[in-house]
Order: sequence, then structure tokens, then C-alpha cells
Amino acid sequence: MLPFAAAIALLGVRAASAADYPTTILNDHPVAYYRLEEPSGSSTVADSSGNGFTGYVTYVTQANSTVYPQLGLPGIDTNSALFATSTGIGQGNSDVPWNATINPTIDGTNGAPFTAEVWVQATKQSSGYAVPLDNNIQYGGAPPYANSAGWNFYQTPGPAGTWSFSIRPSPGFVGNGVAVTVGQWTHLVLTYDGTNAIFYVNGVAFGTYANPTYYNNPGIGPASDLLVGEGPNTGQIPYDGYVDEIAIYNYALSATQITNHYAVGTNEIRVLPTPPSFNTQPVSTNSYEGVPVTFSSQAIGTAPISYQWTRVGSGSILNATNNNYTITPVYPGDNGAMFYVTASNSAGSTNSDTVTLTVQTNLNIVYNPFSITRRVGGYAAFRVVANGALPITYQWHSVSNAVDRTIAGATSDTLWLSNVQTPASGTLYYAQVSNPYGTAPSTQASLTVIARNSEAPTNAYSRVVMADNPVAFWRLDEKNGTNALDTAGSFDGTYSYVGSDLTYSYPSGVPHDTDTAIHVTNTAIVTIPYALELNPVSGPWSYEFWIQPTSLDPSNFHTPIASLANPIVGGLYADLLSGWNIYQYPGVPISYWTWVIYNGTASGSFNSDFAGNPVPGTWYYMVLTDDGTNMNWYVNDSLVFTVGVQVAVGGSPFVQNGINGDPSVAGGPTTIATRSDGQYADWDGGIEDVAVYNYVLGPQQIQNHFLNTTRLTAVQYGTNVVITWGAGTLQSATSVSGPYTNVSGTPTSPYTNSVSVASKLFYRAQLQ
Repeated sequence: MLPFAAAIALLGVRAASAADYPTTILNDHPVAYYRLEEPSGSSTVADSSGNGFTGYVTYVTQANSTVYPQLGLPGIDTNSALFATSTGIGQGNSDVPWNATINPTIDGTNGAPFTAEVWVQATKQSSGYAVPLDNNIQYGGAPPYANSAGWNFYQTPGPAGTWSFSIRPSPGFVGNGVAVTVGQWTHLVLTYDGTNAIFYVNGVAFGTYANPTYYNNPGIGPASDLLVGEGPNTGQIPYDGYVDEIAIYNYALSATQITNHYAVGTNEIRVLPTPPSFNTQPVSTNSYEGVPVTFSSQAIGTAPISYQWTRVGSGSILNATNNNYTITPVYPGDNGAMFYVTASNSAGSTNSDTVTLTVQTNLNIVYNPFSITRRVGGYAAFRVVANGALPITYQWHSVSNAVDRTIAGATSDTLWLSNVQTPASGTLYYAQVSNPYGTAPSTQASLTVIARNSEAPTNAYSRVVMADNPVAFWRLDEKNGTNALDTAGSFDGTYSYVGSDLTYSYPSGVPHDTDTAIHVTNTAIVTIPYALELNPVSGPWSYEFWIQPTSLDPSNFHTPIASLANPIVGGLYADLLSGWNIYQYPGVPISYWTWVIYNGTASGSFNSDFAGNPVPGTWYYMVLTDDGTNMNWYVNDSLVFTVGVQVAVGGSPFVQNGINGDPSVAGGPTTIATRSDGQYADWDGGIEDVAVYNYVLGPQQIQNHFLNTTRLTAVQYGTNVVITWGAGTLQSATSVSGPYTNVSGTPTSPYTNSVSVASKLFYRAQLQ
């Protein structure tokens, strides 16, 4: 027992003599250190490093007459600063003028090692990408700074918001991290050692990111200073919350140093008991029966804060003990119901505003199906958009020769027709939409079926693809002209280019393929007009394509393929983006593939494949899928990214390009070699064999397409063997080495043959 007791005694002595937080930081020699100890009203914040890089405070009076930032509030060791926003008013900040010591460089452009460290405490979930600490210059500068330079920290939007960071130009914004807990102090550290950036949250390394070409903040522009509380150069929103103990170093802190800073800091969080007060009040709202509605609130004050929702006249609601309360209303019982929430902590309690829920029973046809023209053998789709009281059901009908027929199994909001033929031309389609309170028919839309422009001969790879029934398939193997033929059906594209920007008969990247590709650069693009079939809104889909970069660019995003909408309002793009696109993310010598997913706002989720960095001259096979639950991204037969559809963009749902098939209402084109709205840089490279499906390609199909092969299976059923294959001509032989000949009758899959004990047969599928 004596050695154990001695250990306890030694630990006690060490703890008693441990350095406080500011001493701990100063012992690691920061080049700038802002403790934010000043009282409110101070016009400056001191640099405790001794280097004299003073910060200057700008105060802004908010709409509620409160002035921000507020200094002298409880924080780490002693005080901190509180920032808050008010729509249309502006945001106060603390501004440290740019200097080279805080922004070390090895050659005047590329950044030298550094560390940025800060403590933050969000006071609410953010409505956008909020910036508590920014050391960044704006986009659009002179090369190489066209895509910004420097670094910053973010709070990403929504109830699933996370702490994240950005370091330019690559990997740029990294929109992930640990979840934001409102009212909790969090320690954020970004280190850069000259090659890799590491992001630490609460003393733990969240991720390591290769960045050999980091550009430091060169001090260009009027807002390139170190800013606390906002980041105007990011184009994002200011921050609501506390900031404290900002330290900048001219080297990369070690993991041991960072863990020590976090441990010391957590022991010195100063909290003065303050009763709760609401900075976000619930609001009265309307909702349809069956449609969940959430009342949101947020209280600030001494943690922990507990919540209890009450229904007026009924008392406390069982298990309604979060700051948000969700109810699925029922009519008439919940119509006119009133609610409030009580926030409590050790210093007291307070009630929110009382709000009223109005429950509606409407059934509304929001968008009707539109008449379309499709080609023989292709797909056709109609969609109706309805809302109102739930559940909503659908039944599609066809009307031909004045006869109204119910279409068996057509009970979704989208009606899919396959292999349409000339006799169906002129048929009308509509949906009978119902909810518990009524029924309403959509308007009727007509289908016109016309002959194909031309039939494309198939070879090995196109047989593999066509066997899996794509909605559209652009082989891009034309030798000349302006028409990009859709081998599968109705959605021909148009080539547009100037001079030699488009090269036909470019060598293919598909294994064993005899077709050719195209090479595009500068002005060359392929445009496919918007169609619902290419952008299923409420059903599964897959896109696949082969691309080959032929150059790297340090400054611009290049788009090989996109299907997105960005409507123009008042002659300008509204940045209400829906759909998706692929980028070749800027960087030399290392770039990234990035899949950007949009949610109908200016926000997009940048999801990078760090395992498959673009190499000029190399072909890449990509598949994007959406099964209604998850969105998946495959590169060269490997799953490199997956995200839930409902949280795909910073916690908010993915919004598909378009509404229901009419470009005049919504929807942008599918474009090859540029973003659908023409923004950013065009593609420089090869591209071929772009296909769209109205289902999710399976792993075996993806592998078959990647290898340009098919798969035979043979299963015995009694005295028969059933052989199935995806594509090609079935051949047989009595020896595995052949010779093989076509099976008589040229059967299609599945093929049944009887088992013979006396002989063996070997089968294969010939694709060429």
C-alpha cells in the first residue's frame, strides 16, 4: 500500500502546483493571444503574447436595443465575449489588423506551419454557416487567390449542426466535425505542419487533411484581418455565441500540448449562476393534420437548463422535456391547442410565450402533370404534387378513346411508363388524389409518342449498360454533328462548341470498348433539356459516367457533369440551388473529386473523395445513387461516400433538380462539361457513356459496368438448369476451352436446359 499512497501524494502535489490556463498557453509561446478579459465598452482587446497585436472592437446596437459584442462575461479562467445577430442590423466584431507574424509564409504565398486555437460556446443552433473566428480573404482575387486563402472556423447550420473549419485552397471547407451542443464550451484547434492540417475538437483529433499547397492570408482586401464574431469574406453569416482565449502560433502544436490546453481549460470554466431567459421563442403556426410540426425554443443561462412543455388546460406533456417539441396534429382535437415551455436551472425558471396550433384539413394540388413527347421504346413519367392533411394517396388513370381506365399498381405521386409505343400516342393521364377529408383529380396530361431519330448499333459495353434498362444513355461516340444521341430513348443532347474545343473519336477509357469518347475544353458542352425522367423527385435514381481530366487547375472548380437548377430572378441568379454536380476541386499538384449536393438554398454540401484524387490522363468511373434513404457515391467500383437524404446538406434534406417535368416551372438542364447554370470553370478532359436509371444500381451491376463484363449464373431446379445473364449472346461448348457456338434459337435470359448426366455443357456470354 505504501507505493500506492505515495503516488496519491505526488499527484496531489502536482495538481496543486499546475499552471493556470493563461500560463499554460504562454508557456507554449503564441505569437498572438487574446484573452478577451476587457469589460464591455472597451474599444480594444489586448494581445497577451507581448507582441502588441492589439485588436479593435466595433459595437453594433441590435433591433432589441442590445449592444453586441458584450465583454466581461464568464468564460475560461475569467471573462469572455458574447456575439449575437439581428436581421438587417449587422454584427459587431473584434478586428486584429493583418500582420505577417500571424500569417507566416515560406515564400510570400504558401503558408508556413501555424496553429489557431479558440474556445467557443454557441447560444443557439445556426440558420446558416456561422463564423466565430476568421482569417480569410474573399473569393475572386488575383491568381493564385481566386478561391480565397487563409483559414476559419464554422458552426454549420441546423439542429444537426457541427463544428468545422476551412483551410484554403485545398481541402477548402470541410463541412464536418462533432455536433454543436448549445450552451457548452468547446475547444477548437486547427494545426498545419506544412503538409497536413489536423482539426481537434475538445482535445481529440477529428481528422487529418493533406494540404501541401496551403495559401496563407496575404492581407489583400479591406476585410482580410483576423476577425472575431463574423467572417464577411466567407459569404456566410455572423456567429451567435461566446468566444474566448484565442491563440495563434507560428508552429503546429503537438497533440500532447493540445490535450493539455483542453484539460487545463475545462478546469477553469467560470460560470456565474444566471436564471434562464429565452433568446428563441416558439411561434404560433398552422399545420395540416398528420404533418408533424415542431415548436422551437432556446434558453440561455447557467447550464444545465431543463425544459418542460405544457399544453394549456391539460398540464405538463409527458416526455416533452427538450427545447423543441414536435406534435403530429389531429383534427379537430388539436385545432386551437395552446402550448408553452418552461426553462429551469439552479438559478430559477421562466416561461416562454404561449403559442397556438391551428390544424387544417385541406387537400391541395400544388403542381399538375404536364404533357410530354417521348420516343418509341423509351420511358415516360408524369408527376403530381399535392399537400394537405395526411395520409395522401394517389391513383393514376389513363383516358384513351374516351375510356377512363384505372392503372393497376400506379399509386405513387409519379407515374412511370416504360417501352412506350406509337399506339399510346394521344393517351391522357391524370391522378386521383385523396386524403381523409376529400378527393381531387389532377388535370389531364397527354403523351405523344414519336419515332426515334436513329438507332445506334450496340457493342460490348453498350450491351452491358442497355441490359440494365437505363432511362437515358449518351454514349458520346458520335463522329461529327451537333446531336448527342440517347441510345435508350427520348433525351437527345446538343453539342455546342467553338473551333477545336470539342474533339470527336477520342480514345475510350472503358475496358475492351470499341466505341470512342469525346474530349471537351473551354466552350464545348453537351446540353440535355430538363426532364422529370432524368431527375426523379420522389423515387430512386442512379447516374453513371466515365471522365478523364487532362489538366489540373490551382484556382477554379471544373464541372464534368451536373443536373441542377439555379433560377434567375431580376436578371440575376437567385442562388436557390437544387440538384447536384461533380467538381474537380482546384489544387496543384493534388486536387479532389467533389460531389456537391444542394437543398434549394444557396447552401451546398461539398463531399470530397480524398482517396481518388484526379490524375491527368487517367479515366475514372463514377456512380451516384439515391434510394430515398441514402445517397451513395462510387468511384472505380469503390463506395467513397454515403449520406442520409434527409441530412445531406448540413442537416437539411437534398432537393432534386426540378418539380414535375416542366422546365418553365422549375428545373435546369443536365449538362456535360459545365455546371448547369454555367457558373465556375468548364471541364477540360474526356467524357463518355453517361447513363441515367430510375432505380439504384446494385454493387454487382456497378462492378459489371466498371469491368465491362456480364455475369452468368446457373441454378438447378430438379432436372433443369436455369441460366441467367445480363447481356450478350449465350454460347455453349462441351469443353471449358471451347470451341463455343451460339445456343440455337438465340435465347434470351433466363434460359432453361435439362440436366444430362451423360454429358457436360459449358456456357458463356459473348459481348462483342
